[in-house]
Amino acid sequence: MRVMVVTPYLPHRRVGHGGGTAVRDLVTWLARRHEVLVASLLRPDEADLVADVTALGVQVETLPYRDTTTRGAGRLLLAVDRLRAWLNSLRSGYPLYVEKYHTADAVSWLGNLVDEFSPEAIQFEYLQTALLCRSVHRRRNGDRPRLVLNSHELGSLPRERRAAAATGGARRRARREAAAWRHLQVDACGWADCTLCVTEQDRELYAAMGGHDLLTVPLGMDTEAIVPVWEPPATGPGEYLFVGSFQHGPNRRAAELLVHRIWPAVANRLPGATLLLAGRGSRRFLDGTNVDSAAVHVRALGFVDDLTELFLRCRLFLAPLPEGGGIKIKILEAMARGIPVVTTPVGAEGIATSGDDVIVIAEPDTAAFADAVVAAAADPDACRKRAARARSHLEAHYSWESITGRLAEIYQGS
Repeated sequence: MRVMVVTPYLPHRRVGHGGGTAVRDLVTWLARRHEVLVASLLRPDEADLVADVTALGVQVETLPYRDTTTRGAGRLLLAVDRLRAWLNSLRSGYPLYVEKYHTADAVSWLGNLVDEFSPEAIQFEYLQTALLCRSVHRRRNGDRPRLVLNSHELGSLPRERRAAAATGGARRRARREAAAWRHLQVDACGWADCTLCVTEQDRELYAAMGGHDLLTVPLGMDTEAIVPVWEPPATGPGEYLFVGSFQHGPNRRAAELLVHRIWPAVANRLPGATLLLAGRGSRRFLDGTNVDSAAVHVRALGFVDDLTELFLRCRLFLAPLPEGGGIKIKILEAMARGIPVVTTPVGAEGIATSGDDVIVIAEPDTAAFADAVVAAAADPDACRKRAARARSHLEAHYSWESITGRLAEIYQGS
């Protein structure tokens, strides 16, 4: 089968965020069964990374896209792009974040690719590609190619959570943003033959707001390529790990909670323990916190190309996510690597419950989360057993082999 994957992020190995990693894995596994074309926007610093994607055994077509890494005269064009997107957002009522990907050039480029490649199915990654899905829907004849929109997460959900926790102007802004996302989400169901939700909770929320033709298909983890490696030092205070792209709001807010409130409470009870922050933007984030990082033993590592060594030696993976939506790839990867996980109900959504006893789930307040971290650190044998159960849970429910098999049925209309 000929399958096209449309994504706003080139799925190279340095993509640096969970959703991009999931798309890369998806493409890798689809290519084992199908002829695949990846249609991706290309940011200014990614030209030399296209070959990394073609090495997966797929055809890659790109469209240049200006973002905040644009330099020189392109900065003026970027400002024009954003102004156009803002005006379109005012007219359509859809989020600016979605309108910025919907340009005349992108519509024309994608239409030409569809004509040339003649795919039997097109999977659009993220709700921000929904308007491109609409453009293909409007021009196709009959019911082919089959159009599948993979939501990744409901954009309305984290904004509703943010509004519930905010006051004043911040609450009003979050509510407006949530309403714009709900408007898009409901309309988008009419442009795709089916819309994928990565958790059952997302599907139920989506249906309640008027969504239709919804299927629950999780994001996965390449359990063949990633093996458990956890083997921390038997003695010493140990290191504790947080990983994420610090360009993503929920990750920044989790890191702020961790660095300012949770970690100082942990460090008082585990003298000498070190918190490691890994991910693009982590150094800039820590520099801006005004925290005495040396005193509380916090280090920022920036983007780490290969996380294997960190997963090997750190005692726990910490993810005190207070908001967000969809499946958190960072949690799945930690489970795959065999490192014990302490996270929040938001972090565990769509992955596990407390009753599964595969990860520790604590509320994202200082005392509860700090208590959970200290208790887990004090019982390495229980951590090891829990991590082994987590790996088995992952293999049973989130392997790409089973997920891409289900997608093949969806592409065929089953």
